[in-house]
Amino acid sequence: MKPLVTEAYATSLSGRWARYLRLYRSFLMHNLKNEMIYRANFAIAVGMDIVFMGVNVVFFAIVYGNVETIGGWTFHQTLILVGSVGVVRELAYLTFRQGFLQLGEYVRTGNFDVMLTAPMATFVHLAFRHVSLTESLGEGLMGLFLVGYGFAHLDAASWISVPLYLLMLFNSLVIYYAFSLMVNSMVFWLVKSQELNTVVYYFMNTARYPREIYHGLGKAFFTFIVPSSLIATTPASILAGRAEGHLIGLSIGVAVVLLGFALSMWNWSLHYYSSASS
Repeated sequence: MKPLVTEAYATSLSGRWARYLRLYRSFLMHNLKNEMIYRANFAIAVGMDIVFMGVNVVFFAIVYGNVETIGGWTFHQTLILVGSVGVVRELAYLTFRQGFLQLGEYVRTGNFDVMLTAPMATFVHLAFRHVSLTESLGEGLMGLFLVGYGFAHLDAASWISVPLYLLMLFNSLVIYYAFSLMVNSMVFWLVKSQELNTVVYYFMNTARYPREIYHGLGKAFFTFIVPSSLIATTPASILAGRAEGHLIGLSIGVAVVLLGFALSMWNWSLHYYSSASS
């Protein structure tokens, strides 16, 4: 009987995720159609993202004009790190980020009731419902360019590291999602949630600096409490030839533990939601 139960469970699980992927595709196409109505706005948003990323590059270029390394990172290695932040941020907007930005309004107006009655987990529905192609698209494209440019200018660049880099990018997305879910779980007690999303915004801003610049309590804080130091440093260090096994294991461990804690906090917080019908 055991194999039958396991097989049935696997079939049910695969069917559920197939349904989720179909829903995600539907939400993404709906967003794309909306964005194409205002094509000038789409182009301006992408252009502004590229400009802001360019400002970051100029900042680091000025800094590296006076020093050779920052925390042991060269200029081209840092470009990979900064670019990785842009890629992760775009992946976040293609999945959960926009949904969390809308969460406060849903709770305040009582429209969150609709999510509770949807035939899918609320944390998944929230992640897919408001996917955005426009937000941070320019940053993502510029990020890919910076990663490629920095990688091409490394003396010891190896294409063998690319699959592991992509895997750790996904791991960084999980950390970002878990942190966002944990922080936004507090929305059920707050009237307005702008401050919560400000916390998440600065979480990603600190990710563009090498983890090696932190020491002592600061390093522990940005690794285990607010793990932004792992978001870009871990995948970027793989392409840059700086990766160490313990850093990769640490990043995966933090992602698993933080996701488990965030889901527990989210489910606990749902009990304190006062629906529009109550």
